[in-house]
Amino acid sequence: MTITMTNKKFKHIQTINDISEYELISNGLRVLYKNIPDTGVVTTNITYLAGSRDEQPGETGVAHMLEHMLFKPTKQDLERKEDSGAMQFEREVGVILNANTWKDRTTYYFSYGVEHLTRALTIEAERMRDVVLTDEEFQPERTNVLSEFDMYDGDPKFALSVDMTCTAFHSHGYGHETLGFREDIEAYTIEKLQKFYDHFYRPNNATLMIIGDVSLDTALNETGAIFEHLEPEPAVNERAVIVEPKQEGVRRIEIVRPGTTNILAFGVKHQGFPTKEWFETMVVFSLLTDGSNSILNKALVDTGLASSVTSELEPTRDENLAMIFITLTKKTDHKKMEAKFMSVINSIDDEFIKKQLKTIIVKAVTAETFNRDSSLNIAAELTEYTAAQNWPAYFETEKILRNITAKQIKQRIKEMFEDNNMTIGTYKSK
Repeated sequence: MTITMTNKKFKHIQTINDISEYELISNGLRVLYKNIPDTGVVTTNITYLAGSRDEQPGETGVAHMLEHMLFKPTKQDLERKEDSGAMQFEREVGVILNANTWKDRTTYYFSYGVEHLTRALTIEAERMRDVVLTDEEFQPERTNVLSEFDMYDGDPKFALSVDMTCTAFHSHGYGHETLGFREDIEAYTIEKLQKFYDHFYRPNNATLMIIGDVSLDTALNETGAIFEHLEPEPAVNERAVIVEPKQEGVRRIEIVRPGTTNILAFGVKHQGFPTKEWFETMVVFSLLTDGSNSILNKALVDTGLASSVTSELEPTRDENLAMIFITLTKKTDHKKMEAKFMSVINSIDDEFIKKQLKTIIVKAVTAETFNRDSSLNIAAELTEYTAAQNWPAYFETEKILRNITAKQIKQRIKEMFEDNNMTIGTYKSK
């Protein structure tokens, strides 16, 4: 694809298929551009490499807390005697907007009519550096976050997953939940938030996606004019590389609470996204837990030993923990279920994998197609590739999936459920 560009504020990095990457020369802001003509709609999505992995001990959840604060007024809003620019944008125009924080990143997005491009970019530029962090705005929002924590912590599966990740990781920042610990949330100060904000919310730590019915020249001209004055932070490029200490044997955690729910969970470490091994792990989890015909549903739910089997697999850049949750019925206990589970895993044969693999792959490829049917969905999926700092792999997904073999899946199962790769959690009611 030939790139013709007259905007000298940007350097063209690469173009793969129909997505082009540029860098704003003045401060290092990355821009991913994709044209979707004749829709009248644009989605702008800005992703910061600032997530829970970047938090210090005693400050867990600060990335998520700051996400909430970026919907508060900026210096420019206060000068105009207006409310938060983002919230006013939603009220006046009816745009789709939201944000979310995860382990490797925090993301903010707008989806709107193309005539509002300048306004959307202006809001993002202003809140990148100029949100006014005050106790008046902070204290009520912290109360909201504490309520959010309590809501999630009341879910047995959530509580168990939190303790399992803490047990599985001894060093890596993935070892605590994105919401953080309640005690840390209660101890937040404006100074802690300001420090995190000043370091990570910089143009050279952000990727801005502009996807939709807008020309390349317009996208770059508007972005350059609005963002070029923002200062970079050189130190933000020095993100720590953490190698998790070797695990030796199964790790275990137990939670005991009042109630009637009993859960057995298996956590397995897996390679980061978007490697071939990550997608193999995804296929294994589909084989085990996806739908009524899956291996574990047939072996455990259909026999009355479990009321449900669910799983979680996250697209994170580094090695992470994927989990399977089995909610027990009164017909069994945790010890017997663990033995039954491992028996099922060890009995999976090559022929069964071969029979199921084609259907799983077709289903996964179809899901990928549906996830790429609008500017908003494209931005959401591309966010995870951007957070993994490998957006070009967005175009390799189907090829990776179609090349997965039954032999590879058999080997992946063996490696996933070895003792030195597992963390087992039990949730017991008393």
